[in-house]
Formats: sequence, C-alpha cells, structure tokens
Amino acid sequence: MKGMGQMDIEKILLKYDEMIAKGELRAAAGYLEKKAAQCGEEGYSTSAITIFNELEGFWRVAGEKEKSYAAAEAALALIATCKMEGSIGHATTLLNYATAKTAFGEAKEALELYDRVEKIYDWQLPEDDYRYAGLYNNMAQSLLRVNDVKTAGEYFTKSLALLENMKKVESETATCHANLAICLMAQKNLEEAGENLKKSEELFASLPGDPHADSMLATRGQLEYMLGNYAEAAGYYRRAAENIEKRFGQNPYYSRACRNCAKALEAAGNKEEAERWQHLADIALERR
Repeated sequence: MKGMGQMDIEKILLKYDEMIAKGELRAAAGYLEKKAAQCGEEGYSTSAITIFNELEGFWRVAGEKEKSYAAAEAALALIATCKMEGSIGHATTLLNYATAKTAFGEAKEALELYDRVEKIYDWQLPEDDYRYAGLYNNMAQSLLRVNDVKTAGEYFTKSLALLENMKKVESETATCHANLAICLMAQKNLEEAGENLKKSEELFASLPGDPHADSMLATRGQLEYMLGNYAEAAGYYRRAAENIEKRFGQNPYYSRACRNCAKALEAAGNKEEAERWQHLADIALERR
C-alpha cells in the first residue's frame, strides 16, 4: 500500500473520531496503534508521526503516563530520522509531549519543552498565528503546576484573545475559560472565576462527548465548594466521576473526583452518601 498520503490519514482520524464519539475508547486506541505500526512498516513516517501524536493525547487524557510518553518518544524518534527537527511538525510533537509532562506532574520539564516550541514558532510563524493560542494555554497549565498563578492567568488571557478571532475552536475556548477560572480561584477572585466557568459550561454543552469537559466539571465543583454550596459541589464532582468512568474506567482522575464528591457530601451533611463515594474512590485506588 504505497503512497499513504493526507487523504488516507484523514480517513484514519475520521474513523478514530467516530469510534470515540460512540464511546469505543479502548478499541479506538487499538485501531490507532495498529495503523501507526502499519505506517511505520511501510515507510509512511509523516502519517505515523500524526497518529503517534493522537495516541499521546488519548493516553494522557486516560491517565496512562507510560503509554502517553512512549507515543511522544516514538513520534520524536521518527522526526529525528526524517530530519524534520525545527519544523512545525516537530514543534507540535514537543507541544504534545510537554502537555503530557504537565498532566503527569513534571511541570519543570514541560516548561523546558515549551521553550523549545516557542523558539520554533518565533522562527516559523507570524505572531498572530492560531498555534500561539495553544502554546500560551499549555504554558499557563505548567505555570499553574509550579504555583505561578498570576503569570499563568496572563497566558490564559493571551490565549483567549487569540481564540476569540478564530472559528471552530469551541473546545479550546471552553477549556481556556475553565483554566483561567482555576487561576482566578487561586487569587480568590471567585466572581470572575464563576463567569468563566459559566462560559466554559455553555460551550461544552454544545460538544457532547468532549473529554475536556470533565476537568471543567471538577473545577466547577471546587468553586461551589469554596462558596459553601456543598450539595451543588457534590453534583458537579459526581458528573465528572461518572463521565470519567464511562470514558476511561476507574482511573486516578475518577478516584479523585469520587473523593472530592465524598468530601462535598460530608460537608453537606449527607454522611451515608459521602461514605459510599469515598468507598468508590478507595476501590479505584486499590485496583491501580
């Protein structure tokens, strides 16, 4: 099957997206892994790099650190072999890898990778290019992890300013609003945080099945808890936990959402239900 070009990779990713939309997550990942191996064996390195980048994101959201990192490393190895270093494709893979490093608590390493991405962008792109929006959003995520909430908020705001001038970026915009809310909550600006979470929730309502919505729900739960609305907080944590379990099973993010739900229920005076959710959190941890 010589000549696997852009049309074929688009078909592969379309089928993958369809499987994700149906909730066939593990099968979708298996399909991509098979296609990545096939592309590599038949010499279609560019297509394989694209697929490995998709796999990195899938395993990151699923909470599978080793698999996420392995997909990023596989893409970077192909980029080096194909002498594509310094290209936009290289920057994209570094960006994805840095995002995974942030998600798994290695923010310092992530910021170093983002610096490499920014250097490539500065060399290759105009300053208002849409890809800077993703970079700023992800840099802000890492800054959050090292507790620099003020600078993180500035980067989220810069990202939103660019996203506002783009079309078909509802998921990215919703995620950025939710992330900005986290910064505002850390600075005790709860009213503005609530406004951003409301915008995020409205956008995610038009994106059924988007896994990034789970993080927004957990953040909304945290805000309601800070406001003393414990029953409402429990409701948001419950929705996050149920979504995560449906998509990815009882992973660490599911356990955390269950634990937070239990804490909110306890504060709301619902001890029996709190114990049930704490038990679900404990069982999920034991299975890891």
